[in-house]
Amino acid sequence: MNSPTGASTAVVRPRRREGPLRSRPYMVVGELPAAMAVPGGRGAGYWPVAQLIKDWNNQPEYRELMLAGGLPEGVGAVTAAKIAAVVHGLCQRDGHPLPEWVLSARSPVDVALVPDVDLASPYGQRLRESAPGVCGFHRVYFSVVDLRST
Repeated sequence: MNSPTGASTAVVRPRRREGPLRSRPYMVVGELPAAMAVPGGRGAGYWPVAQLIKDWNNQPEYRELMLAGGLPEGVGAVTAAKIAAVVHGLCQRDGHPLPEWVLSARSPVDVALVPDVDLASPYGQRLRESAPGVCGFHRVYFSVVDLRST
């Protein structure tokens, strides 16, 4: 269709990234542990969780599918707790039913969701104090702003 000025107004859809992690237009929690384990610079261990948050916020029609299947067997306690804390926060915020596995995932030690954050630092202390309530339960700390990522 053309605009009144004669310019084309055709919508160009971005190509979906293909590959093992993006064969569909949203992240699935079962993919997160393997993706979080991939080393590599800034954001390593965090970017897959950030992508889940973005997908959750932008594609509410896929939320049930994002959570389907839960976490795979053998996921480490800290990784499981990081994923569970974020899912718990998102579900609580949006009134989505909480998957059963979420309440059984707790870290044995206090950790930040972002690997480079030192919880003993002044920033880490502020993060811990202002974190959503679910963070204390899972012993995984992040900012409520992280849950708003789009």
